[in-house]
Amino acid sequence: MNSGFYNESPACHCEESSDNEGKNKQHYRKPIESKRGRPRGNKVSGTKKEVIDLRSLLTRCAQAMADNNTATANEFLKQIRQYSSPYGNATERLAHCFANALEARVAGTGSALYTALTSRRIPVAESLKAYQTYVAACPFKRMSNIFANKSIGRLTREATRIHINDFGILCGFQWPCLIQGISLRLGGSPLLYITGIDFPLPGFRPADGVEQTGRHLMNYCKRFNVPFECNAIAKK
Repeated sequence: MNSGFYNESPACHCEESSDNEGKNKQHYRKPIESKRGRPRGNKVSGTKKEVIDLRSLLTRCAQAMADNNTATANEFLKQIRQYSSPYGNATERLAHCFANALEARVAGTGSALYTALTSRRIPVAESLKAYQTYVAACPFKRMSNIFANKSIGRLTREATRIHINDFGILCGFQWPCLIQGISLRLGGSPLLYITGIDFPLPGFRPADGVEQTGRHLMNYCKRFNVPFECNAIAKK
């Protein structure tokens, strides 16, 4: 029997028990009661964004311009400028471009605006990136190209020479698929002759853009062993 057990005073037992109870109380955590019902959200005061029909404003502005009502057209242009932006959504960006065109029409500076836009040479890589974005967003251009290339291939199945007149050839993005298709023809590829027609560039080399397109297509034809000739025409 442990003699020390009986020699301990009751006070010591009480202090020890109180200490243990205090420790137990420190470790004890009251369970969190679940609140039923939908919590109330904080009310945020704000104004609703005003919805503007930019298409209607552009149409009415163009109609006022056709009626030679310059004052009304300018009022519509002010409203369009207020709700359009070159950095907004698709509708706002499109309205901004149309507003620039309508403003140039009112001021009579359309020719100067066109000259300023065409004087900037856009690299082919940048044009290709923009074209890929456009085709990815809108499949109609891709489908029309596929249908046209399939029709050309079917109608010229036995031809030894294919002549294509492309009005507004730009960079000739439509024709690589056709070149690949005719390169698989049994008995050899036919001669592909493309007449590319596009607007002249300002400066001393107006046909430089369409001629560059012809060179790109020629290099592509060499990769697939397709005989190729190109006639570049730069005229309005």
